[in-house]
Amino acid sequence: MSEELVAGEAQDSPLSPLAEQQRVQIDMRRVQLPWLGSHVLYVEEYPYDEPFEIRRRVLLSVEPDLDADGSLRVRQFTRKTEAENPAALRPSDIESVAGCDLFLKREGAQFRGGTRGRKCLETGGAEPRWLDYRVVIGDGLFWYRKRRLNVIGDDIAEEIAGFPYADLDEARLFSCGISWVAPKDKDKAARKLIENLDLHDRGGRARFHTPDGRELQLELHGRDWPLSEGRESLVLILTDGKTDGETIGSSWTSLNAARVGIDIGWLAIDCAPVVSETGEQRS
Repeated sequence: MSEELVAGEAQDSPLSPLAEQQRVQIDMRRVQLPWLGSHVLYVEEYPYDEPFEIRRRVLLSVEPDLDADGSLRVRQFTRKTEAENPAALRPSDIESVAGCDLFLKREGAQFRGGTRGRKCLETGGAEPRWLDYRVVIGDGLFWYRKRRLNVIGDDIAEEIAGFPYADLDEARLFSCGISWVAPKDKDKAARKLIENLDLHDRGGRARFHTPDGRELQLELHGRDWPLSEGRESLVLILTDGKTDGETIGSSWTSLNAARVGIDIGWLAIDCAPVVSETGEQRS
């Protein structure tokens, strides 16, 4: 992710003393807290590649909105204690800010929405403010806009936009050949090419179908992968397109390798740069 400061007062904005744009990481996983709801997510946010510098930690409970307008209500909870295991939290360990729930409606393959009205209040600063938060979520898409406004006059004190980071100017384009053999056929020589996909190495992804009807997804990562500087790798990931992204196979190699692939017997994938590195131009 990248966060970009659109407007902000220097004494208030966490970005102002650093830069007008900052790269961040957001890690999210589902946790089992039945007393909080059936769908609970644990979220940590921190500066890129600095997982111990956590700046935000929150629990999200996703539930239908009782207004019956088709929205999902996302309730946000912060932790009052520093319990290490989020799955072991108790009701007394968390608290919620009234009015800061998110209401999301499905529009095609995306969910859009945010806070409602002027109910999400912040009172810890020099003057009271209210928060307006807008978000769009979809497959491979996460965009948000966060605005802090003064309660008196509704003047904007800070506005930040967040969006997926992909440096396409530095990306390499790969062509991936996908070969398949019927599971009952043990002879790899019987494989046949079923698809050619083009992927960039900054999180490029594409879906395809096998002759037996399976829907699969292929992803390719390079310097966008959250690893420390100097240890980046070229990572290829194959997932099931219909089971919440369950990983079927993956492989990795050095960042400047000539090719990367996956071979799981009944399916083989071979990816190579469309244009080889020459030292004078990138692919």
